Amino acid sequence: MGAPLGSTSGRGDYRYLIQPRGGGTTWYAVAEVPRTLREVLGKKRLLRSLKTEDIRLARIARWKALDDIKSEIARARNPSGGEQQELTEEALALREELARASAARRDDILYAIVERAEQIDRAEARRPGDGEGKDASSKAAVDFANLASGRATPVDHYMERWLAASDYSERTKADARTAIAQFKAWTSKTERNLFIETVTDRDASDFRDEAFVAAGTHVHTANKKLSALRQYWQWLDKSFGIRPNPWAGKSLAKPKAHRIAQDGPQGNERPFTDDEVQLLLGAKADADLSDVMRIAALSGMRIEEIGQLRVRDCENGLFAVTKGKTPAAIRTVPIHTALKSIVERRTDKRDSTAYLFPDFEDTGWDGNRTMALSKRFGYFRKRIGVDDKRPGARRSKVNFHSFRRWFATKAEDAGQRENVVAAVMGHNKNLGLTFGHYSRAELVELKRGCVEAVTLPKPQSTVGT
Repeated sequence: MGAPLGSTSGRGDYRYLIQPRGGGTTWYAVAEVPRTLREVLGKKRLLRSLKTEDIRLARIARWKALDDIKSEIARARNPSGGEQQELTEEALALREELARASAARRDDILYAIVERAEQIDRAEARRPGDGEGKDASSKAAVDFANLASGRATPVDHYMERWLAASDYSERTKADARTAIAQFKAWTSKTERNLFIETVTDRDASDFRDEAFVAAGTHVHTANKKLSALRQYWQWLDKSFGIRPNPWAGKSLAKPKAHRIAQDGPQGNERPFTDDEVQLLLGAKADADLSDVMRIAALSGMRIEEIGQLRVRDCENGLFAVTKGKTPAAIRTVPIHTALKSIVERRTDKRDSTAYLFPDFEDTGWDGNRTMALSKRFGYFRKRIGVDDKRPGARRSKVNFHSFRRWFATKAEDAGQRENVVAAVMGHNKNLGLTFGHYSRAELVELKRGCVEAVTLPKPQSTVGT
């Protein structure tokens, strides 16, 4: 496969080039789709065949193919077309000028806006059409005037300002951008050309029903996006008095828990079985993934908690979790006897600030280091046949978190007290029995006994390659 996007190597320039089917096959030009447009285009990357296996010809042909890819991305970003986008940008520039203008200057700018709108009207009316030219041109002119004078605003105009003022995580911000981009694309696709000030309850309901209900989107995913739109409009109300909120009360009803069949598509995700753990630990995996799986199975730690471990966090026979989802997640976890060789190998003669797994890369979202590893694990487990995707389900009932569920199950099966298991795993549970009468050393020993009570099934070393 070609080198990563934007890279060169000792073998030459491989920027934007890839061989999806391996060496000796056709070269493709490839470009990343912006995260906010991935749902609109349905892809993370766009490829164009260069119709050659010769790298020299591929290097020449890629630039034309990249122009085509970028044009497709631009059309997804602005479905109404380039000319319409230029008019929008021109109107917004006048809008900013109007906002900064003195009282004496405002009348001149407003006159310029009206004059430009009339010019657009005349230009559109001269275009050949099917008898609808006048209505269409009038709308284009009115939209321009409304945008420029501040009476209408593109739905995503204040999005970045809203997100900058929020305390959302980077991942939540990315999800919000995706939701607003999807709504904006839908308004263009349905030729509604809505603005912040003109979105109605009916528009919001139609978007929900067409984009999510009819598409069979999982209720959790749909409600996450509807919630982002609702919160954006709440901020617009507080900032500019835009009301009512068309997204209020638009969430989809969640299935009632007592009506959900646990074996069905809406049932809970589950722990791995012992047989699945044997398959996972016995199959051939890269060194990082192999070690992370074992640590997860014998500590109950979350994947990102493992990815954040530094050498200094693995001292005195304890893993120190210093960053977590909740206050209860900040804890120490005794290092299982079966993990000592892994920890010694990864900490020996290394700087105390070094990561236990130094090759994991920061994704840029809240310092997360294990997103790529999680995806790699997903491919790995499916390849060896560890999967549980039910018809109609959004995703498999097993994932990396199933190691954590397996640990909890095994600890409780071994007779460990629920509050001790919760303390090991960083669960914030009010279980009645507290640790108020125990010293710190006694608490560590209670947790150590819990960890050591869990043992791995014997790996099947002959499985997979």
